Amino acid sequence: MMPLQLPKTFDENEWFIIIGLILSYSFILWLPKRFPLSLTILLLLFGSTVARIYDHLLSSPDLNLYNIMDSGKYEWFDVISYFLYAPFSYLYVYLYERLNVRGFWILPYIIISSIIGTLFEGVNALFHVFNYHGWKLTYSFSVYLFVQALTLLFYHKIKHFHHMQKKM
Repeated sequence: MMPLQLPKTFDENEWFIIIGLILSYSFILWLPKRFPLSLTILLLLFGSTVARIYDHLLSSPDLNLYNIMDSGKYEWFDVISYFLYAPFSYLYVYLYERLNVRGFWILPYIIISSIIGTLFEGVNALFHVFNYHGWKLTYSFSVYLFVQALTLLFYHKIKHFHHMQKKM
């Protein structure tokens, strides 16, 4: 097994990831705390994990619809880039709770969030974090619809579990 490699050239995509990480995590730390630490950690891990699973499925050597970062080879900044998904999943649930989205409004919230996610992915593609060949940005919208709904389902399950644990 080969060790993870550093990028051959340190260019716009690595800088995009570093600046994005600093800004997004700073923003989360600045926000008023809304969830217990255990739920916060689970939400952050969920966002990164789901992103990693989807990227490995869609950019695997067998399917290879896009590359992450500079090449099809797995390198350090591929791993680091997954930490950029975590704050977005946290912010998604944070706003869901802050805006008190309920009933009919859940579907528009998921759709609007999926559009925002697709647009953010488009910005990532401009900075060559994603390099498509066989994949189109418009395909990502359906993935985001599913992932956003899954994230809310996960949140409600862990929130319920946390509430049940407090009762004990």
